[in-house]
Amino acid sequence: MDGLENLVKRIADSSGFMRKKDIQIPLQAFAWDPAAMLDPIGDDAAILKNGDDYLLISCDGILPRLVQVEPKWAGYCAVLVSVSDIYAMGGRPVAIVNLLSAPNGETAGLIAEGMAEGCRRLGVPMVGGHYLPEEAGGVATAILGRATHLLRGCNGRAGQSLIVAVDLNGKPYKHYPQWDCTSTQEPEVLHRKLELLPMLAENGWATAARDISNAGILGTIAMLAENSVCGAQVQIDHIPRPGTVELERWLQMFPGYGFILAANPEHTDEIISLFAQEDIAAAVVGELTLDTCVSIRNDTEAAILIDWAKESLVVTQYEQRQC
Repeated sequence: MDGLENLVKRIADSSGFMRKKDIQIPLQAFAWDPAAMLDPIGDDAAILKNGDDYLLISCDGILPRLVQVEPKWAGYCAVLVSVSDIYAMGGRPVAIVNLLSAPNGETAGLIAEGMAEGCRRLGVPMVGGHYLPEEAGGVATAILGRATHLLRGCNGRAGQSLIVAVDLNGKPYKHYPQWDCTSTQEPEVLHRKLELLPMLAENGWATAARDISNAGILGTIAMLAENSVCGAQVQIDHIPRPGTVELERWLQMFPGYGFILAANPEHTDEIISLFAQEDIAAAVVGELTLDTCVSIRNDTEAAILIDWAKESLVVTQYEQRQC
């Protein structure tokens, strides 16, 4: 039987996990102005103080190979990933803009149809964009949000519980590493489910969050831990997953609706109960630690996903990464 150590090594070597490390090169070119932004590296959106609340700004792009073969779905996902970034921060989306390119009008129309459907279903207006005709297919979005209370990617602390919350009411999108749990749900249902994130921030029940990205569940936990200057222990058997998807594939899937949260242990029951009210599967899967390792465990084995003493994932100065 394939052991946990081999499984964790394959996750660490996967393209979704490894691609996160590539951000370190362009980061070196920017001289961030700490007076203008609150912690510009390590959150799902940039934060600008705006009187008594916060403006959130984020952008995201879709892999060109997906755009070329699934242009409508890629357009939809371009809206979905940006909306998720805002909710992961404890905010609510205000408006979105796009950049799309296409070799012909038919492809451009399909990308735009997907974005329009995403905006309708996820409740955010498309207020502008830019179109590059006669170019290879591509799509990206930038989004503006607003928050009164924040969930930060760097606000986790050792001893806090790690919660995975995912919507298992879906199915894989064709053969891609994507779980589609949003495209068939009614807008009011999606709105209630997404509203749980700002509710958690405003109640003070959770302190840190990230939406689960293409780095997968374990990769996203690692990013939150690194940004919080923590290690993590994760009990892999506690991660919610659909019974129809094999574990290794699930760990590498983009789940559509999926968030990692850090919270004090006394709040975990009420957080899990809140998600359950909207039919979201949520469970405590581990905790943040004082160690430098992200350790993955089952009942009989343990394996190291990454050790900050030896390497970094998205941050180049680990010891300085506290909010």
